[in-house]
Amino acid sequence: MSYDANFDQTRLDQLAEQYLADNQVEGEVFFLSDSDDNRLDHARWQFEETEHDSLKGSGFKMHLMELLDTLLVYRAEHGKPNASQGVVKVCGRDLAIEWLPRGKFEELRNA
Repeated sequence: MSYDANFDQTRLDQLAEQYLADNQVEGEVFFLSDSDDNRLDHARWQFEETEHDSLKGSGFKMHLMELLDTLLVYRAEHGKPNASQGVVKVCGRDLAIEWLPRGKFEELRNA
């Protein structure tokens, strides 16, 4: 099976359509795999507390975590660069993913 460069964004768009239709939340989710199988090990949600609670209560958080796990494995299986860490940016109804080199990831996550 060949790598689909649109897979990440297509799946994020589907998730946003399902959960973020009336969303005004803005924040970031930093995610990381430290495991040999490149499964999701860590995630840091950077949102206001009420916004985080809203995303969690709606089911969005759980489904995004499941999707991130899938995307990490997918990128690793296809040997893509920076396959073990990145950030999802939430801006209202829009989701965007950026796969980052480890150094840049640590810099942004700790800012």
